[in-house]
Amino acid sequence: MAPTTIQDLAPEIVANIVSQAAGDIQDLKNIRLASKNLNSHAVRELFRETFVRPTEDAIAHWNAVAGSAPLAQLARRAVIHTVPDITDDDCYAEQNIEEEVEEGYQEAVSSLAKFQNLDSLLLAFSAPCLGLGSDDDCLEVMETVETRVERLQLIFNAIKARQDAGNSKIQKLTLMNLQNQPIPEFTGSDVFRDVMGQLDELHVQMVQEYNEHGPDHDFTRVELQTFPRHLCSAWLFPIAANLKELSLYSRTENWGPFPGYFDPSAISFPKLETLSLGYYTIAYDDQLDWVLSIKSLKKLVMHRCMIARRIRIAKENMQVWKTSTRDWEVLEADPEDWCDAWSYHGRWSSLFEALATGLLNLQAFAFDYPCHHFKFGAEQEESREYGVEIRHSMPSSIFPARYVVFDNGILPTHWPEASDQGVIYWHDEIPNFHNDHLEEDRQALDSLLEVCRSRK
Repeated sequence: MAPTTIQDLAPEIVANIVSQAAGDIQDLKNIRLASKNLNSHAVRELFRETFVRPTEDAIAHWNAVAGSAPLAQLARRAVIHTVPDITDDDCYAEQNIEEEVEEGYQEAVSSLAKFQNLDSLLLAFSAPCLGLGSDDDCLEVMETVETRVERLQLIFNAIKARQDAGNSKIQKLTLMNLQNQPIPEFTGSDVFRDVMGQLDELHVQMVQEYNEHGPDHDFTRVELQTFPRHLCSAWLFPIAANLKELSLYSRTENWGPFPGYFDPSAISFPKLETLSLGYYTIAYDDQLDWVLSIKSLKKLVMHRCMIARRIRIAKENMQVWKTSTRDWEVLEADPEDWCDAWSYHGRWSSLFEALATGLLNLQAFAFDYPCHHFKFGAEQEESREYGVEIRHSMPSSIFPARYVVFDNGILPTHWPEASDQGVIYWHDEIPNFHNDHLEEDRQALDSLLEVCRSRK
């Protein structure tokens, strides 16, 4: 009996085998040379994702693929970067786009309708940003708020045009480095509603203004107070009924409790099966109630999520933020009269138990603070520790930084994280929350994971 070769396998199995090389262009090129059958599968993987950014080479490659109907039809995902180098975190504008290149870029993006079978799109902005009310005249950024809105309009118009042409719908949208700036003139537009209304997956990684020479002032930016409400009302509420998968990440900072409180409790997600949260931070007993109300949830990812055990806020900020102190216990009067301080009693063991008993359809749970090498869009970076694009590759483990503090009086971040030993910088002596709750948290996490496995 002749031995079975890869040529004897069902096409679906061969396609799955070849797909394991997705992302490694050289491997796929080598597979193409093996046989005619493998060549067809490798070509599908090579052109499954199409990529453009405002550089001559990227635009030329995009246009070449778009101009070939057989290749364009293979594309299922479009990755669009709005600047030449998305990995450049320098706050100063150094990436100049020549006028001719910008025109070519806009024309390329506007030709999105040539990719008739797309169902997914990733749009990535640059990370450095300045708010509309920024008073820092020394800083420039590659993309202002106005520039970002123009890019959103360009891409959303292109998506709408390809849908109007009778092509497949873009049902999965990923927005990388979306600035935390309310933009009601855009989110209130017809094109925004039309595009968002087709989605069943939305994945957002937010950025906020950060100036390393004065981040203490960055935290008073008004958008930190107003964007959480805008995110709920403009981005989530109109499409929540259709969503099957949702990811909400902050790129670098803890978010959720303050300065602006993220409160989606009035939003229903009747079809949501997968929810991923990044840097989401808990400071109130009822803060996860909105998650527990999603009874359809089958998978929950909590990526670098934390509980704030100590909170120290400037009195001036408390007056402006109007932060609730429910569930907080006042600490002894601080000798520095510029601030007030509180403790919060939240524990991960209690939250793990609530998830196990409250989400009866939950079959998968991830909780970690991992480091990964991963592919970002169509470009390979050396290393990134965190991001919405690696949400599905996370394991589960108890990490020291799961407990955190907020201190309005320290820099460069007001959210100092625990060391590997669980030590957190605080102006006064505080417990080692990691060590104090290690066993109970570990047991509760293990129990939650076992419950999830039993439901598969």
